[in-house]
This record gives sequence, C-alpha cells and structure tokens, in this order.
Amino acid sequence: MTASGRRKRRSGKKAADRPLGWLKPYAPAYMRWAIPSWACLLGEVLVDLSLPTLMASIVNVGILRNDTAYTLRLGGIMLAIALSGAVLGNFRNVFSTRASQDLGTSLRGDLFRRTQALSLAALRRFGTATTITRITNDVMQVQNLSLMLTRMFLRAPLMLVGGVVLAVSLNPGMAGILLATIPILALLFAVRLRRGLPLFRKVQAALDRVNGVLREFLAGIRVVKVFHRTEFEAQRFDRANRDLTDIGVKAARSMATIQPIILLVMNGSVLFLLWLGGVKVDSGGARVGDVMAFVTYFQQILQAVGMLSMIFTVFVRARTSLTRIGEVFAEPEGMKEPAVPKAPERTGAVAMEGVDFAYAGASAPALSGIAFEVPAGLTCAVIGATGSGKSTLVQLVQRFHDATAGSVRVDGQDVREFASDELRRRVAIVPQHSVLFTGSLRENLLWGDADATDEEISRALAVAQAADFVGRMPEGLSTRIGQGGVNLSGGQKQRLSIARALLRRPSVLILDDSTSAVDFETERRLRAALRAECAGMTVLLVAQRIHTVMEADTILVLDEGRLVQQGTHAELLRTCDIYREIYRSQVGLDVAGREAV
Repeated sequence: MTASGRRKRRSGKKAADRPLGWLKPYAPAYMRWAIPSWACLLGEVLVDLSLPTLMASIVNVGILRNDTAYTLRLGGIMLAIALSGAVLGNFRNVFSTRASQDLGTSLRGDLFRRTQALSLAALRRFGTATTITRITNDVMQVQNLSLMLTRMFLRAPLMLVGGVVLAVSLNPGMAGILLATIPILALLFAVRLRRGLPLFRKVQAALDRVNGVLREFLAGIRVVKVFHRTEFEAQRFDRANRDLTDIGVKAARSMATIQPIILLVMNGSVLFLLWLGGVKVDSGGARVGDVMAFVTYFQQILQAVGMLSMIFTVFVRARTSLTRIGEVFAEPEGMKEPAVPKAPERTGAVAMEGVDFAYAGASAPALSGIAFEVPAGLTCAVIGATGSGKSTLVQLVQRFHDATAGSVRVDGQDVREFASDELRRRVAIVPQHSVLFTGSLRENLLWGDADATDEEISRALAVAQAADFVGRMPEGLSTRIGQGGVNLSGGQKQRLSIARALLRRPSVLILDDSTSAVDFETERRLRAALRAECAGMTVLLVAQRIHTVMEADTILVLDEGRLVQQGTHAELLRTCDIYREIYRSQVGLDVAGREAV
C-alpha cells in the first residue's frame, strides 16, 4: 500500500490531534535508506573518537620516549582508520541523499494527488500560489531536514556523549569546563529556536505572496500590456519581494545575533582549556599527549553542539513547512466516494429536485429550490443574467460541488452514488474558460479518449467546426500548443475543447457558454452539426446569447439563483417577463416581431 493509500484510512482524524501524524506512512521507505546511513555514520563517529586517543599514545610514548617504531606502527593504524572513515563517509552521503530525495519525490507526488482530491472550495481557500509553494518550497525544506537527520542528527549526540566520556576519562580535573560550557550553549540554542520559529512562518507566508503576484502577472500578461500597467505590476512585485527580503533578513538576523555569543563561549572555553592544560603539564599534573587529546575531544564536543545548532536552525524552518503540508493532507476530500457505487443503464436523463447550494462564506445561496427534469436525448438551455447561478447549476451535474440540499440525478441516480470516474465518463463538460495544456494538439484532444483514432479525431474536429483551421496548420495534429493555448485564439480554443468533449462520447454533454468567442455564422454551423452528431445525447447548454438557446427543446430561466420558468422559446416569449426582456435587449424586437420601442 502506498503512503497516500495508508493515509486515506486516517483521513477522518483532525490535524490538531496529530499535527505530524501524516508523516508516519513515509517512515518505512525513508528508513530503508536512513538505517544504512546511520550505520555508516556510527562507524564514522567511532573513527573520529578513536583518533585523538591514538594521537595521545603517539605523543606520550612514541615521541616523548623517542620510539620511532611505535610511532610508525600507530601512525599506520591511524591512517587505515582514517581511510575507513572516509569510505564510510562516502557511503553515508549516498544513502542519506537517496533517503531525502526519495522522501521529497513521494511527498511532492502525494501532495499533488491530494490537491486533485480536494474540493474547488478548498483549493480556492488555500489559493493557487500557496498551494504551489507548499508542493515546491515547503517540500524542499522538509528534504533539507531529512538530509540533516541522516547526516548530522545522530552524529551530534554520539560525538557529544562519546567526547565527554573519553575526555573525562583522560583528565577528570579539566572536565569542569565541559560542565560549565554545555548548559550555557544549550540555553543559547533554546533562545534561538524560540525566536526563529514564528519568523520563519512569516517568511513562508511572504513567499506565498511573491508567488501570487508573479502568477497573476504571468496569467494576465496580455491585459497588463494592453493597459500599460507593467510599471504598476513591477512596483507590486517589488513590494512583495521587499517584504520577503525584509522578513527573511529579520529571521536571519534573529538567528545570527545568537551565533557570535555561541562562538564566543566556544572559543573562550577552548582558550581557557589550553591555558589550564599548559599549567597542568608544567606542574606535572597531566601529560602533553593527554592534554592534546582532551583539547581535540573538547573541540569535537563543541562541533557537535554546533551541529545541533545547525539542525535546530533547519528544523525551525522545516517545522513551519511541515505544518503547512500537514494542513493540505488534513483537509477533508471534497467528494467522498460511495461505499458501494452504482452504475445504472446509460440514458442521459438529468433531473434536480429541491436543490439548494451555497458557496462557503457566501452571504446568500447561489441556488435555491431548483427542480426540473430533462428527458434523455433532449437539449436543455439555461439562460439568465450574470450571477444568476447558470454555471453553478451545471457544475452540480458534473459534481464539482455537492448540493447542500436536494438531489441531482443522472440516469435516474443521485450523482453522489456514482464512482467519480464513472460519472465523468457519462457527463462531459466544456467550461466557460477553455483550458489547453502544453503539448501537441493531438495530445490535448486525446484527453477526451486516449484510444481515439485519427479518423475519430477528424470527425470530432469537423463537428466542432475546427477542422478548417487545424488543417491550415503546417504540422496539423502534431502542432505544439503553448501553455494555456497561448498560440491560439479564444474561438479556436473553445472549438478544440468541444471536439475533446465529443471524443468522450458522453451520454450528457454540458456546454457552459462555450461558444462565446465564436462568431455567429460559425456558431450556427456548430449548432447544426451538434444536433446531427448528438442525436440521442442529452445536452445542457448554458449561454448568454438568445440565438444560442432559441432552438433548444426546453429552456430554464434563472434569476438570482432561482428557476423562475421553464419552457420552449415560444412559450417563454409569451409567459416569462425575464426571458422576454433578454430577447428584446438582444434582438431589438417585441414578441410580434415589430421594432421594440
């Protein structure tokens, strides 16, 4: 079972109960590389701790007694031990790098998949910029921490404990310096940790703002240029960038102000130790080699304390990132899959009964008391003023959201009882804003059906009135599409999106104002082709143009989230004031065909 699969079983737990509990599924894979790394690291520590003692023996016996053979023998042993330490260090680097990189890869992948499972409301609440930052920068901070754990986390306490034991065994009289120095350093590190954690939270929030400004600028670059707002956008980015710099400098300064004090304590202790060792050697209370070894162990102890300081610094920043990542994993999935999904016979019938829906935090519901039924194979148009709830209504059919009251049915079954992949096979939607992805034109169309043949693609393009302009492209279906379809016009993107949806061969096709960028003549041909191609297919058609909906079998008129009337074009002209006003405002004629006053 994957880490993401194991996590699903605990999705009901609140983040507050186990703020870092989401990390547990990653432990087995991480330990597979971390344990060999720690084993190599233990060997390195034993090497480092043995060398000062051997050096003391060389000085006390080999040099002071002028025993060249002893010096050479122990020197050879020291060289062999040092070489073995270097080999262990190389293996430790390989294992630790693999552990951190694998963790980062798994974490990024699971975060990406988790965002796919979130509701649209949750994604809006997190925001695009901060979601990107969590998947990239926050994961990188966790990777840095995991690398530190396998390279330094165990090394520091082992060196600290081992160094203290060996130093005290060499000269208990000088051990008092250790007892005085280590608590002072521990206090300084605690202060550093306490001051740094809230500041690094602000650093990540400032980074979110920088990414947000940058993303808005790149997405709206054409509008920025049209309105000549490049300088304004540059100033906006500079403000966000400066805020990030200021808080970053403040966080670094907060951490750095303690560092000189730490170095002062460490170096002052070494100087005092050297003076005390010299006094003891002069008085005969210690041997030169023992003092040298003690000083070396003392320096190793201080280095270990420094490593702990570095680890705490990385942890302070990573702790914020761990919390932010955990918030994404703790967010409940937007759409719960049914325990026993159903798959009734495909008919294409669509119905709503007493449907209410409100967006989170909205002051008023987007839809209230919606009830209608569209028999299989008919075309149902939805029209109304901007903000009347047209797009929300059809999104409920696709189950982008769940109704807060009532039921939405496809093929006679509540959409919440479908498996999501089964519902999406039956219902295809062409959204208001056409989205194409970087890749070839063929690759974009195959989103509708990965197994579609070139003949099927050509037919879908012909129905969508896209065959002509695709045929004029030098590379045809192999033409590369830029990010978001930047090298295509709005109308071209809409027609390609329609062709992509047709390739899915759904029983319900939703066109959410998907011809708004197409000229009237092309739209007329498109409607005629769709009527022929979609015979037997239920079509939900959202539009602003009265000409687009006139030929529909039935028309739903929405106003402020309510279904005010349903009927054919002719019926609504006679009975619905709102529809008649829309018709009059666009066509300029009254019901009898005379010019409207």
